[in-house]
Amino acid sequence: MSKFKAYTSLLLTAIMSVTWLSACASDKGNEPAKASESSSATTKAAETAAAETKEEPITLTYFLNAPGDNVPEHFKIADIITEKTGVTVKYERLVGEIEQKLGVMIAGGEYPDMIYPGDKAHMLIDAGALLPLEDLIEEHAPNLKKLYANYWERMKAADGHIYSLPNSVPTGQPNRFVSPAFWIQKDVLKDAGYPKITTFDQYVDVLRNYAKKYPQIDGQDTIPFEILTYDWRLFTLTTAMQFLAGGPNDSRAMVNPETNELTFYQTDEKISKRYYEKLNEMWNEGMIDKEAFVMNYDQYLAKLSSGRVLGMHDQNWQFQDATQALQQQGKLDRMYAPLQLTFDESIKADYMDVPSINYGNGWSMSVDNKDPVRTIKFIDALATDEMQILRSWGVKDEDYIVENGRFVRTPEQRKWFESNENALGWDGKIMWFYPNAAGTLPDGNNYWPEYQPEEIAAKYTETDKKILETYGVKTYPELFNPGNTKRKYFPIWSIELNEDLKIFDQKLNDLNKKYPPQMVVSKSKEEFNKLWDDYVVAVNKLDVKGWMDYHTEKVKERQENW
Repeated sequence: MSKFKAYTSLLLTAIMSVTWLSACASDKGNEPAKASESSSATTKAAETAAAETKEEPITLTYFLNAPGDNVPEHFKIADIITEKTGVTVKYERLVGEIEQKLGVMIAGGEYPDMIYPGDKAHMLIDAGALLPLEDLIEEHAPNLKKLYANYWERMKAADGHIYSLPNSVPTGQPNRFVSPAFWIQKDVLKDAGYPKITTFDQYVDVLRNYAKKYPQIDGQDTIPFEILTYDWRLFTLTTAMQFLAGGPNDSRAMVNPETNELTFYQTDEKISKRYYEKLNEMWNEGMIDKEAFVMNYDQYLAKLSSGRVLGMHDQNWQFQDATQALQQQGKLDRMYAPLQLTFDESIKADYMDVPSINYGNGWSMSVDNKDPVRTIKFIDALATDEMQILRSWGVKDEDYIVENGRFVRTPEQRKWFESNENALGWDGKIMWFYPNAAGTLPDGNNYWPEYQPEEIAAKYTETDKKILETYGVKTYPELFNPGNTKRKYFPIWSIELNEDLKIFDQKLNDLNKKYPPQMVVSKSKEEFNKLWDDYVVAVNKLDVKGWMDYHTEKVKERQENW
């Protein structure tokens, strides 16, 4: 589960940011000018633009619960936005743990102008740190009101206010993308002769066989299966089994959309125990990275980027930096293909998200914002189609071209955007963290290049083409069953919790950090079974019934009213 869906999301899943360049450098082909070449000119232009609109230049601060590269002071898209609006934004990405960062903010009572709290918005709401947005939007932001019109009431917190504006609002023809999956190196599929893999056992067998055949890759030990367990990202371990059991990206429980009945699978022997037991076997066989439970997120990405990790369960958006690194190194067959796996072939997989938004998760404004009206007008400007194209596609004939009405990129432009350094200097890899549409424009082009059919096809390697041809599809999402549209409630994790359930959630997180890793590394069946029994006893001491009753009621309400 993840509350940063893309991507969800993206990311939903898989966003690689792009920016708009301010000048066409014909003597450099399609390569944009560097940010430093226009900083002073842009600053002067910004002052002029602000004066013409009788708006004084303003600088806003924006903190993001999203680790990543430090955002440059100047990058192309930001400089052009400043030129158009008179607004400069200074960004701060998360370093360390989010609870500690927000705890310091709350204790000190000082906040940045804008915050992207991710799944920790409740901490700021409880502290009275976020401004309600609905009146500001009604009075000053018609573009935002239009963007969120279909979700307006659903976005409201229990107190009736809207505190966050989610990313990736389904628009036009919604994007169909793979986010959660069991991922496998393309070379592993190639070496195995592109076998049909539908169960987790089959997947493990293919990884094992490849690792035995190639115990090292580029002089380093091959890692058959990797697990990300750092901090809140532990969900890649503790929710993977819901997919194997036929559930979607819901988190703690699985929902039968026909009856609205919930199954709390965290302590289910046929689901969670079955998965942990298999991982324990893999651990003792040497198939799982020995550092899986001690490494941090950056180390996880570094291992994927090395090309020696054969497979993992993860969401696409979490390892985009590793994908980009492999691409830059020319290790195209070391990149990953997604698989929808289940425990056995009798189970129908349900990995694909139903088009929705991340309720309660997105851009927010703090109570310390220096000018709320100016800020909401700024965000409203970013929500226009013109500005969204600017933020994603860039400048026509510089960053993309139009052929027969379709937005496409030249091979040279695509190559340029493969560079992390170029991307960082182009849009700071930050523009996704504002309200945006996800889907198609009125003319049929996609808001985002990575979901434009022509761009998807252009980026497929020969190995990709062979994989897809062998499996009888044209794109990777076609390997997956469509999302179940009967799940109107989707997803469970977006249901706002009351105070008691927030405590339940934290205590269950603590137990999941303690017991499942120990189960996986158990040296014997007896030790594993004892840890499982202890885990079940510990979880059952919590108010599981209260959690289930609450979510059953909320699911029923959503199914009936949404």
